[in-house]
Amino acid sequence: MQTKPAARCRTRHASIALLVWCACASVGGVALRDGVPAADGATACDGAEGRVLEVGAGKAYPAPSAAAAVAQAGDVVKIDAGDYRGDVATWRAPNLRICGTGGRARLFADGKHAQGKAIWVIAGAGAVVDSVEFHGARVPDRNGAGIRAEGGNLTVRNCGFFDGQEGILGGNGGEIVIDRSEFARNGFGDGQSHNLYIGDAQRLVVTSSFFHSARIGHNLKSRARETRIENSYFMDGASGTASYQVDFPNGGVVYMRGNVLQKGPRADNPTVIAYGQEFLKQPVNTLEMVHNTVVSTYRGGAFIAVHGSTQRVRLVANLFAGTNHPLVLTGAVPDANVSQRDNVVADAASLPGATDLARPHAWTAALRARLSLRSAPDAGYTHDAPQPLARRPLTAGSRFVGALQSSP
Repeated sequence: MQTKPAARCRTRHASIALLVWCACASVGGVALRDGVPAADGATACDGAEGRVLEVGAGKAYPAPSAAAAVAQAGDVVKIDAGDYRGDVATWRAPNLRICGTGGRARLFADGKHAQGKAIWVIAGAGAVVDSVEFHGARVPDRNGAGIRAEGGNLTVRNCGFFDGQEGILGGNGGEIVIDRSEFARNGFGDGQSHNLYIGDAQRLVVTSSFFHSARIGHNLKSRARETRIENSYFMDGASGTASYQVDFPNGGVVYMRGNVLQKGPRADNPTVIAYGQEFLKQPVNTLEMVHNTVVSTYRGGAFIAVHGSTQRVRLVANLFAGTNHPLVLTGAVPDANVSQRDNVVADAASLPGATDLARPHAWTAALRARLSLRSAPDAGYTHDAPQPLARRPLTAGSRFVGALQSSP
């Protein structure tokens, strides 16, 4: 179990220039782009320049590992949709585009691993992985990942990471971009492995993704200098045992907008969001949350715990819905370093659908009158996420407190 911070009741905007990929995803096998079905099912490999390596039955390379063995810088690797069992690989060449075609390529570890680390070890910088699933990654060290990110910059689009010891692990020194991807039921169960664990990266960007049911560990853990998370879901459901929903153990510049976070009654820790709980190690340490919905059916605890030396905490237009009165903010941060505006605290019973992993529903007409805003506090909030892995544009008009601006 993770260390529980001492409670202290208190109820800088960081400018980050980031590259946010707007790619395709799938829900129930239907390709999506910005929440709308994409007729073409396009991937990052479509139209990409470079030598093309085709993988699949009857193709030049029968399995992904065969293509990885010969891949050169800038190659485009197209993997036919289907199941690939016990096939693991190390990708060493830089600037690869690796995509499932005709649907997702599904990789099942079946007890195998590359270098004792992962299903795929990506050692080359600048890789893009699109439309690939990773299942059941396990290694003797208990931190087997779907992807071990060792090459620096990595982009993951429309991918899935299921039932392993880690989803993605690594990312030191580079930029990690994750878009429209799902991380579920990962973790060895010892609290040291997580759905997503990013190390000392320069930057982590997460958009329109779904993290749920981590086994004892966190749904997301980031030691990056900068972390930006938008339009994503982090959930325990009714029986999940995750510790923190999101954990930023060394601080850094953290910006969260338009997310739904839900902690369940069986969680391994009573805190939803943790910041700086392993001491601040980054040069700039600020936490900003705008238009998030945070729901906890754990009795008591806290929505947010921060290190006392955090330089700035800014909470704007967030909905905090709890059980047995969780504290909004704990940690000995000086009052001068905290700003709060237009936040609403409510009871979790007002959002009964927020624990439904199959169909999360974090909007309720019962609270609507309390959620109305006179003006939009963040002009850049232009999309919400009515369901995991989907985005929709916000219509003109009134804005509301929380992540969802109208009924799904």
